[in-house]
Amino acid sequence: MSGDEARALHSGVLSSDAARRLLEEALGSSRAPHTEALLTSRSEALTRFANNAIHQNVAAVNHSLTLRAVEGDRSGLATTNRLDAMALRELADQALAMARLSPEDPDSPPLGGPQRHPPLEAWREATATLPPEARARGAGAAIAAGQARGLTAAGAFTTAARSVAIANSRGRFAYHASTYARFTRTMLGPDSSGWTDRHRRDAEQLEPAALGEIAARKAEGSARPAALDPGPYTVVLEPAAVAELLSFLAWSGLGARSLQEGRSFLTGRMGERVTGERITLRDDAGHPLGLGQPFDWEGTPRRPVTLIENGVARAVVHDRRTALKEGVESTGHAMPPPAPDGPQPCDLLLEPGNDTLEALVASTERGVLVTRFWYNRLVDQRLTRVTGMTRDGTFLIEGGRLTRGVRNLRFNESVLGVLERADGIGRDLEPTVFEWAGHCVLAPALKVREFHFTSVTRY
Repeated sequence: MSGDEARALHSGVLSSDAARRLLEEALGSSRAPHTEALLTSRSEALTRFANNAIHQNVAAVNHSLTLRAVEGDRSGLATTNRLDAMALRELADQALAMARLSPEDPDSPPLGGPQRHPPLEAWREATATLPPEARARGAGAAIAAGQARGLTAAGAFTTAARSVAIANSRGRFAYHASTYARFTRTMLGPDSSGWTDRHRRDAEQLEPAALGEIAARKAEGSARPAALDPGPYTVVLEPAAVAELLSFLAWSGLGARSLQEGRSFLTGRMGERVTGERITLRDDAGHPLGLGQPFDWEGTPRRPVTLIENGVARAVVHDRRTALKEGVESTGHAMPPPAPDGPQPCDLLLEPGNDTLEALVASTERGVLVTRFWYNRLVDQRLTRVTGMTRDGTFLIEGGRLTRGVRNLRFNESVLGVLERADGIGRDLEPTVFEWAGHCVLAPALKVREFHFTSVTRY
């Protein structure tokens, strides 16, 4: 039995051989002159807990096949999760019918031919086969950490195995299998809360008990929070808070389509300094802590791209359409079809500095430590202005120490402005997966001066 077949047997996802056979059958069912097929296979398990008890344990396996039929300058999409021969023929006919009903699109690039993509070892057998008892033990460890302090624990332990396969009528084929695990928990007190979150390929690296302790200490330390007047403060942002801000840059201006259409915050600014000189922002699917894949949703190999270098805007990412328009090569950043927003960076990395989180706090005479942001919304795309709130562990810093919890604060800030005023950069990177946007952000902690808080909440 091959390694791929063994993975399919134990995890429920389709192996390379099985995916290739299915895609060849799907392409063979198409009567269109050209056809592209995308097959995703996902096996996911979730253990959820609240009020200091596990209340949900679910597991599901799902396969999804999308066909794009191309006839002249027209194309059409159809998707199914039925994979029998009759369903494949119906899917092919639906995609072709959609193509014939669609308007002509002379800017659509031709399908790509065969290409090799670099290997990316992203499979952890222990994650793919983790039993529900192990997830329950992890949840139990977090619950125990809260109960020992009179706190209420809530959260979730997720594991997933996934394969992605892409093929087209010009002979392109790409396959990638990966695993993913996440443990998130919130500790609740009468007037405070604490939160931690970790994303890894290897479930054994999540350390639920240790993370439960961190969340519990945050909830304890922020009890009886004081009100802080709105205004500009020096802030120390933990990696999760930084990742939230950076995620808005990914789809609001670092893709070529937004730049070509004049919507990007980089419009007219390529080659100019847009952040502080200490900031270098890259997209790199191959980083050891990353959670990406080696090719995009067109089967094009993903290339590392330096987007901002020492504060200067250097590049945006491309798919085949935007690359054709500019006469360059795709960087391998096409999104799943129909991809209305164009290419996006999927593996953002803010280059780390040399400071520990503790050192950033110790160097702050007066400021605020932010564990994370939530309920964030983009206010102005061109200005990268975002609004949101702090949550689950907001602390006053005095004399280089965390002295007490403060009530949560609403902020209104430019992400580029935050990166301009970043005086300290942490050394430790943490990945955060934003499934709603389809990307991962690797971020360190940041110390930022004059971060603008606009109002105070009641809790």
